[in-house]
Amino acid sequence: MELFSCTKISDRVWQIEEDHGVFCTLVRGSELAALIDTGYGNRNLRAFVEAHVSTPYLVINSHGHPDHIGGNHWFDVVYARKDEWDVIEHFEEHEERTCELRDIQVGSSLSLGDVHLEVISLAGHTKGSIGLLLKEEKLLIAGDALNEELWLFNYGALSMRELYETLKETMQVDFSWYLCGHSSRKYPKEKIEAHIRNIENLKVDEGTKADTIGFETYRSSFEDGCGKSELVFTADRLL
Repeated sequence: MELFSCTKISDRVWQIEEDHGVFCTLVRGSELAALIDTGYGNRNLRAFVEAHVSTPYLVINSHGHPDHIGGNHWFDVVYARKDEWDVIEHFEEHEERTCELRDIQVGSSLSLGDVHLEVISLAGHTKGSIGLLLKEEKLLIAGDALNEELWLFNYGALSMRELYETLKETMQVDFSWYLCGHSSRKYPKEKIEAHIRNIENLKVDEGTKADTIGFETYRSSFEDGCGKSELVFTADRLL
């Protein structure tokens, strides 16, 4: 358990780091807790959670990439949007699943007792990406859907147009701050505008080509008063 580091965003919300800058989020309510994402799974995340919560808890995958589902095997039941199940299966790399996967639907509300989580769609980074909106703190737990460096490639990723629509819709949701899957800090909602303007001024040329984990990608960088944005994408995501 000492192998995990923890940043307390508030009394209820903790960012838990296993390693490699990958974070899971633990929300502790008075009657129920929720763990969002399970990291790479190299360490016993279940033991850590159960040592720090005194209530039952749910485990939820924000999306299906291996650094967010790798620890699913520590748990008996994991919830994910059904649209994302094939992405999870793809990145399980044919390993036998040991947990039961259950559907969680966009628009549903989860009561943790004194606080509530609402499930919202953050489709783009992957087609079934979700966010968990902690209403009482106006905090959106976004997985990788709003990372400062936002990837749009590999199995399950949507198009740049679809990402743009999601970002615009997310700006209409009532929250003030958000958390990402690769940071221990919370970001102001206005930072999403940097992603929106990056897409509106997208740089796609020989000078922005890069190799990203074996994919031939482009990197479009943008920065203004709202913050920094770096979009990493393959050419097929522009269609």
